Amino acid sequence: MDVSEHAEIERQSRDYLDAFNSGDYEKVASYWTDDAVSCPPMGEEIRGRAALREFYRQVFESVAPRLSDYTFECRFSADVVFVRESMRVTMNPPGQEPQDRRGRGLWVGRKEADGVWRVFWSLARLEA
Repeated sequence: MDVSEHAEIERQSRDYLDAFNSGDYEKVASYWTDDAVSCPPMGEEIRGRAALREFYRQVFESVAPRLSDYTFECRFSADVVFVRESMRVTMNPPGQEPQDRRGRGLWVGRKEADGVWRVFWSLARLEA
């Protein structure tokens, strides 16, 4: 494992979490490739950065989710990274009590020409 690459994934993960927790769907979408495919814990498969941007906009506006207790483990293979993650998701629907659930995910990313690691495939689930 290249320690500097791991540190970069860690830095980008913190930036992603900050953007997610502030509801910045534009920045969250910037961490996905143009041809990304995501299988979120609820709903249908989502294809492409533009569709992911719209998905996050709708989710942030409807339930204002927040991520915490985030941990990850990653493995590198050439210019690809495999990341297994765990987190707590707090959903805040208007007029209701916040709902906490644990979540797990797996994402695969690649380092693009601008030096940024971006997700091109992800699968996530929330525990019951």
